Amino acid sequence: MKFAKYFVLGLFLSSQAHAFMSMAESGELVPMGSYQVGFEPQLLTDKDSGGNFNLLLDAPLNDSTSARVVLGGGTIDFNAFASVKFVPFPDVDKQPAMGIRLGAGIARNEDDNILQLQAAPLLSKKYDTDYGLAVPYFAIPFTFLNTKDENFVATNLAIGSEFHYHEWNNVTLGGEIGLDLNKSWSYISIFASFPFESSKGFGK
Repeated sequence: MKFAKYFVLGLFLSSQAHAFMSMAESGELVPMGSYQVGFEPQLLTDKDSGGNFNLLLDAPLNDSTSARVVLGGGTIDFNAFASVKFVPFPDVDKQPAMGIRLGAGIARNEDDNILQLQAAPLLSKKYDTDYGLAVPYFAIPFTFLNTKDENFVATNLAIGSEFHYHEWNNVTLGGEIGLDLNKSWSYISIFASFPFESSKGFGK
């Protein structure tokens, strides 16, 4: 089986019908008038080994919706993924943030082109600590893959946490593990995002 044929965020395997996806975000939203840029190295922990590196851009659309664009490469030649995160139920009192991420992506490796569509239900909850704000999250991405050989739905379990150190001006650090549920891969991912302000948000 060739490792080089899966697409992340969207990363997935073409010839042997496996998929790999990470979340790398909680139910928290980028404030209006701000953006975030970040990076995410990833390591697979089962089947064939390998790694990828993604660049992230987050932007607000409105008070309950944000958008993300991912560009990356590494084991595959190129991958691109765009998503919208909708959180109609924010983190309030004892209620966790509840939402969904919808996205689409393409990848190219050698002569193979791969298309993926994703829906990922998401839960997260904020916790204050002595060092900053922790935001553990839980998601199950369902990823429909269209390859030259077959179409199928792959699923994995994503468990992670964001951390906002109180002296780092809203810089977001995070880590995530993924577990294979169906035609997917187990992985470890870390990420960091850095905010910057703009005079106009996407939603204005």
